[in-house]
Amino acid sequence: MFHSIQTESEAILLDRLCRNLHLRNFLSMADETSWIFINVSPQVIVNGKHYGAYFSDLLQRYGIPPHRIVVEILEGGIHDEALLAEAVGYYRELGCLVAIDDFGAGHSNFERIWRIAPDIVKLDRSVIAQAAQNRSVARVLPNLVNLIHESGSLALIEGVETENEALIAMDSGIDFVQGFYFGRPSEELIQPGAEDNRIAELCGKFKTYSDDLEARQRKELTQYVEAFKRSASRIQAGACIEQACAEFLGQERAERCFMLNAEGMQLGKSHVSRYRENKMDPRFLPVSNAEGANWSRRHYFRRAVNNPGEVQTTRPYLSVAEANMCITLSIAIQADEDTRVFCCDLDWRGT
Repeated sequence: MFHSIQTESEAILLDRLCRNLHLRNFLSMADETSWIFINVSPQVIVNGKHYGAYFSDLLQRYGIPPHRIVVEILEGGIHDEALLAEAVGYYRELGCLVAIDDFGAGHSNFERIWRIAPDIVKLDRSVIAQAAQNRSVARVLPNLVNLIHESGSLALIEGVETENEALIAMDSGIDFVQGFYFGRPSEELIQPGAEDNRIAELCGKFKTYSDDLEARQRKELTQYVEAFKRSASRIQAGACIEQACAEFLGQERAERCFMLNAEGMQLGKSHVSRYRENKMDPRFLPVSNAEGANWSRRHYFRRAVNNPGEVQTTRPYLSVAEANMCITLSIAIQADEDTRVFCCDLDWRGT
């Protein structure tokens, strides 16, 4: 509809008619607490003020409290930061919630989120679609949601169309979901509780989905953890790290073993598996020798020191040594009459 407009005044008029109709329908069908999400055209945000006050009068006419309105502003639709801040300030001053729409599409950036502090950030459909196709993207998604949360905003994923996408969204820690999997556009408002069975079924499947992911990782890690423990025992018995790690480094995913002192400084070079040594990316040779590096900031070091004698396992993360996804096993032991933290990296690409 908006594609057929010819002039600015037509765009303003059409936007106002749509909002009027949307609010009137909401008033006739909604309960006393639900939100209504309203898209506001970027053109209206930029130029609407030149056509007189409207939105506050509209809310007064229908007696709808502003706190029940979520105004959606297209993230990439306004390039003038001052105008965007002014628009957000206007709706916030009215008492509405503000949502940034389609975040993750185009040239999205967190600087804008930090500056305007929206109440809700709506992640574009492309985000969940890519997460469903690429395990690496799915692994990053919880971190993206956490970053939104730590910025002070709630997070919503748009365009959830399949059960698998819904499970990935749940695993990310998202606050809200939206998409055809949960309901299609309809003239009739879905009654509260109508989707309870589907949600309950999805929650049950999510438990299985989550448990299966953890079980698969535990199963695959078991052989490495056991070999890692044997290496640690050999070191405590007086073996040098090279001899102690020979068995571990002979396994498929084993990359390297290294030792840290009680302050987190690496003692000596990293001992790399022969297979990995022949496959190392020469572009990262400048950072492959970590002798003398201080890893005290790493979770695997701090957790090992706080739980001596217990094997610690990280989540998959990007290794600085080769810029690949890895998992690090670590354990605080007594060796050479001092506390040492023994560590081994596993190649976790494609997992």
